[in-house]
Amino acid sequence: MTMTSIFGAVLRASTTGATAPTKEVYQALIACSCLVVIGAPLGSLFLSENNQKRLKILFYVLVLVQLVTFGILKVKMNVLAWLIIRGLLFFVCSSIAVMDYLVFKTGFGGIISRNKNNRK
Repeated sequence: MTMTSIFGAVLRASTTGATAPTKEVYQALIACSCLVVIGAPLGSLFLSENNQKRLKILFYVLVLVQLVTFGILKVKMNVLAWLIIRGLLFFVCSSIAVMDYLVFKTGFGGIISRNKNNRK
């Protein structure tokens, strides 16, 4: 990821003409690079076997907050758009559940298989 980021930044900075980056692009790059330099090592400390379940739950909560915020700001009162979002969300959740149960055989997140292993 580091090499990809560096390569992308160099390519973007070397762009000229109408698509050349503006002052705001460079300011955003500087702000984001500070977060990455500090956040990546901290993230590696938190990403362990003990914290894996908590981080998954945090990720799902943040995704839900992002979806609700998007709905409030962009979709607003468009009933058709909300029905489409609801249908897609149901499709994705049910697909994940079926794949988890049939293909990966973990029994909905490993709860069933973990309980079977603990009984032995």
